[in-house]
Amino acid sequence: MISMSDNDEILDKLQTIVLQLQVVPSNQIDVPQLKQIETDLDSILPQLQFELTAARMDGNWEEANELREAYEECNNALDRVRAAIIKSTIIGINQENLTEMRKILDEVKAASKTQKKIKLIVSSLRLVQKLFR
Repeated sequence: MISMSDNDEILDKLQTIVLQLQVVPSNQIDVPQLKQIETDLDSILPQLQFELTAARMDGNWEEANELREAYEECNNALDRVRAAIIKSTIIGINQENLTEMRKILDEVKAASKTQKKIKLIVSSLRLVQKLFR
């Protein structure tokens, strides 16, 4: 079962990504910032994989399915960031997406159940992907 501290660590990393996106002048991201976001997302993947394996070994299939979805969303977000790096383009940030991401991350702090946090992690990762479309 994914622990509260693991969830908090993952959500802290996602919060860092959002903060990096918010402090960019003129709502632009440059390649060094994309590389930092890539590193942050890349560090989340093994955590999700470990928790997914643990849930499967415990026979907790509902949690395993949610963690698989979170892993896939993280991997998809990572792919989008890597594609942006390869293109070496400067990407505009939609302020509405950042506001939505901030709202979700605020809800996470109020969430008391692990299952709810996993769903919020998935939602956050989807928004990170959306930022790079």
